Amino acid sequence: MSAFNHPLIHPLHQPLPHPLQRASGRTPRHPSSRRFAPGIHPSSIALAVVALVAGCGGGDSPSAPVVPVVPVVPVVVAATVLKGVAATGAALAGATVTVIDGDAATPDPAAVTTAADGSFSVDVSALKAPFVIQASGRVDGVATRIVAIVPSVSANADNTANVTPLTHAVAALVAPGGDPLALLSPATLAASVTAQKVADASSLVVNTLKSDPVIAAVMAAAGANFNPLSTAFSANGSGLDAVLDKLSVEVSAAGVAITNLAAAIGGSGLPAAVVLTPAQTTTPTVAPTLPASTAAADLPTAADLAALGAKYQACLALPLAQRVTLDGSGTVTAVSAPCNYAPTDWKSNGRTWAQELGQFIFAKDLLSHALVGKGQVVLTLAAASLTDPKDSKHPYCNTATCVVVRWPLTTASGQASAADWLLAKVAGKWDVIGNQRPYRAFVEPRLQRYINANRDGAAAGNAADPYFFKDRFESQVRLQFDLTSPDTAKVRAVRFTGPGLPAAGVVQFRSQRCGSDDRMGISYQNGSTRVNTNNALQFWTGSATTDFVLDAANLDGTPLALPTPVLNATTASNQNFSPVPVANPAAVAPAWSVYKAEVFYYASASDEPDEIIWMRSGAAPENASAGAGKTWPTLAASFVDAYLKPSGAQAGAISSLAQTMGWTLAAGSYVGSGYLFSQNFATATNSQGESASYGLRTRLDFEPKALGDLSGSGWQFASVVAGTSLSPSTATSGTNPNPRCTSTDLVPLTASISDYREAGLLFRGADRKLYNAVWFWDN
Repeated sequence: MSAFNHPLIHPLHQPLPHPLQRASGRTPRHPSSRRFAPGIHPSSIALAVVALVAGCGGGDSPSAPVVPVVPVVPVVVAATVLKGVAATGAALAGATVTVIDGDAATPDPAAVTTAADGSFSVDVSALKAPFVIQASGRVDGVATRIVAIVPSVSANADNTANVTPLTHAVAALVAPGGDPLALLSPATLAASVTAQKVADASSLVVNTLKSDPVIAAVMAAAGANFNPLSTAFSANGSGLDAVLDKLSVEVSAAGVAITNLAAAIGGSGLPAAVVLTPAQTTTPTVAPTLPASTAAADLPTAADLAALGAKYQACLALPLAQRVTLDGSGTVTAVSAPCNYAPTDWKSNGRTWAQELGQFIFAKDLLSHALVGKGQVVLTLAAASLTDPKDSKHPYCNTATCVVVRWPLTTASGQASAADWLLAKVAGKWDVIGNQRPYRAFVEPRLQRYINANRDGAAAGNAADPYFFKDRFESQVRLQFDLTSPDTAKVRAVRFTGPGLPAAGVVQFRSQRCGSDDRMGISYQNGSTRVNTNNALQFWTGSATTDFVLDAANLDGTPLALPTPVLNATTASNQNFSPVPVANPAAVAPAWSVYKAEVFYYASASDEPDEIIWMRSGAAPENASAGAGKTWPTLAASFVDAYLKPSGAQAGAISSLAQTMGWTLAAGSYVGSGYLFSQNFATATNSQGESASYGLRTRLDFEPKALGDLSGSGWQFASVVAGTSLSPSTATSGTNPNPRCTSTDLVPLTASISDYREAGLLFRGADRKLYNAVWFWDN
């Protein structure tokens, strides 16, 4: 941070104080606080006095008494300045900084812009304390708005005043209703802020942070009496800035929640947050204790993260053809040297670096030339220490600390995105590693909205409609086990357990339906892997859904009753719905929740799992009712008319990729992909003369050229191989006449009672969460 230097006036040239100043009894200021009028040099003043005295006598006339005349020299008083750094860990570069005081009559100074390091300086000489400083800008493309309150200042001097999540927290503890932005009203600011209130709130925050010895040591190194507002720091990833990097500070009406992201976690979720409330500021020395930080030696440094982020950005800066090699089918066969920077044993979701990162990241133009921001540790993982022989053990994370690091991305189209990477120390150096799981399996919470195209503009929410015809929101957890992963032909069933799911476990088998992306389908929620009717081991299912529904709501946010799961001697229906709506999914299944997937083999024919894999979710699921407060995209009406109605121009079979999907979307959100799904039913007979009805499921995927585009073109048809076709144990056994799906064409939508079509847009909201907007036609 550059100093604000005043040019000194040499003492020999210092003019005498004006007599009125002496009479007033004011103490003369330091010479550095005086200024001469522009263009007047001290020596020229002395010469003027001499000339004036010499000119007062004339000829032989008696001289009149000479009264020395001392000219009045303007005194420029030093300005009262607020100087500091605006940062959230990463510097708020190019942010707008405004300052207001509690007197609406005083003119507020013009806004200033922060430098690249987040530093700023504002002259507040004309204002009356208290002040509120607001910094508004974008950090890696994400809009950020934080404040700091300044109860008093030293006049005619420079005053350090930072704006960070910690000063925002202090403001929240002082502001009415816990809303720091309410203090932007001069009247509210004047009525709410006193020096004592700010001191108490600041002490509570500081004492809470000091409860962690690692953070306390950093604060002590910064100087005695650390203060979030007035202790100078630089947003360079070290010292106090490193503390900001490792904290999550969230402000709400309930208080200020502070999470120590450097504290290791073994179970579900983040380390426990401590919550500070205004009531606690009355005894600021009685502060809650933060979970202890992991030793600095066991965490990557800012330099470590910057080096890995630079490699990622250098790869994305290359043209696609210089990043990967593609064969005629679009499959990545090799990754170029600048993009191949992972350890040789890297594996994730059963795939190599080329199969996973090469195919799904480096081969995508959506991220070409994206800028990679400052990486931040968002999860510190204690060594898993798994000992069960059935557990799939990570070669690094089972015996040592690993971290999840989030690198923010700003795409060439200006959209904010992010990438989460798992890191560990490999040969003594922090490096990117994969999850090392043998299969592609994941748990993904998602809020989904359904709009029924059958209505053709009619009012939504008809109480007489059956559930599956209603316009609605659903809070779901997608349970994915991908059968295209290597070595899955041996897998008979998978049982998922974890937060939000029935305690016995949600069980999946291979789907008989084609076009289901080779995934498994939910059959039971009682944990059983046996046939419901005869207790024999079950090999497949007629289901294809992987989404377990936690909660539902009408479009106005009012509760919507879920279909009732039924499981008896003859019926297994609605097994993908929670028996009781989960009232608060985010509390039940917080972000980074741990889930277990138990894998059952055909060969063992056992009720005991043969293999166990562990995984974490990302974001927490939301209540379905929250959908009413979100901004959702609108699918072009022409697309709905053409593709989602039996009478539409594109209701027939579709075999060409030359299709276009269009939408509108609020600023700050973007569509990552779209799809058009179609289903009808057919009957097939196998070589044993056994016939069965099955679902023909086909899908055409769309992708925008750049994030932020309002249209996308068809780019691939989904696999039509049924899950049962992928294992010799089920391909032709019993009443399962596989293989039977040979065409990737999108099946037609007719007036048949079984036909169904839906179009979906997977998009990120302004909150960066993943959502799915669905329009459907159901006969």
